[in-house]
Amino acid sequence: MIHKIDLHGMSHREAVSKVEDELVKISLSKFWEVEIITGKSKHMQHRIITEVLDPLKFFHYIPHTNLGVIIVTQDDLFS
Repeated sequence: MIHKIDLHGMSHREAVSKVEDELVKISLSKFWEVEIITGKSKHMQHRIITEVLDPLKFFHYIPHTNLGVIIVTQDDLFS
């Protein structure tokens, strides 16, 4: 199942907290993928990656066709 987390209109602090809370809940499901809608803020993307995704070891990528999202998967698609 593909979940979406839309961060438009949130401060960076609120966004990081929301992503962490939502990802932990969603990751308890059996099959999942998450699209985090960040807009094109490189700073917000960097904070989410360094403060949530990397420490919690979530696999993620930013698709070259849409630089305003981060895709988070349960498996490393590139290994």
